[in-house]
Amino acid sequence: MLTTLEHLTTKFERDGDATIYTLTDDWLQGRAAFGGLVAALGLMAARHLAAPDRRLRALQTTFVRPSGPGALRFEPSMERDGRNLTQIRAIGFQNGERVATTRAIFGLPLDGVDRVPPPVPPADTPGPDTIEAAPYVDGLMPKFLQHFEFRWVRGAIPYSGSTETDSLTWLRARDGQIGLEALSVLFSDAIPSPAIGVMPGLAKSSTVAWSVSLFEPPKPVDESGWWLIHTKLTSLRDGFGHHVTTLWTPEGQAAAVSEQTLAVYP
Repeated sequence: MLTTLEHLTTKFERDGDATIYTLTDDWLQGRAAFGGLVAALGLMAARHLAAPDRRLRALQTTFVRPSGPGALRFEPSMERDGRNLTQIRAIGFQNGERVATTRAIFGLPLDGVDRVPPPVPPADTPGPDTIEAAPYVDGLMPKFLQHFEFRWVRGAIPYSGSTETDSLTWLRARDGQIGLEALSVLFSDAIPSPAIGVMPGLAKSSTVAWSVSLFEPPKPVDESGWWLIHTKLTSLRDGFGHHVTTLWTPEGQAAAVSEQTLAVYP
């Protein structure tokens, strides 16, 4: 039985400022829990210490070691609570060992003028209803992918040795809504890196560091709709890759842009 996003993110325990979540094996990505979920949980733990009128502006995450099924404890601490910005660090522990560190930066609006608008979706992108669904194949795909629906617009097949370095994908969650901030973080890591498609055979990959910058869409967002994700691989050498991901809401509003460094090895 699958553990829904809603259940996983709301059925937690509190121990002082710490939040304790329970990860299940259907949220695994290989031998570790899905990194986007771990980062989103760190954010949600940090959010308890931030004023609600301060919106998430950036989230930085480093993964120290793999986290598996079981209790995941995030301990947040206030690093600075200034007039306009709040910085909170949340450290994740499992079985007494540190597995991840997130640093969330929340801020009030500083200027009401849209001086440089955020990126817009590619104009020629076909709608999700015109594209055949990508099936989930148990045993060949990471387990966490069964919680999402995909429509692939373009992108290389994993481990095909392709020269294609970007992908464009429609995505939506099957089982719950967790709020715009956490969902934007989660979705920004849900698509496999184009680095996997460049590899000529089976390869392992793991995220080393990840930074997400959040936009605040001016119009209401349908969290259950189809989100659009573009990922561009900018480099892959010496076993380390770097890619940039842009996420748009179902209404076509920019939600986040992220940069990720990952290790890729046969």
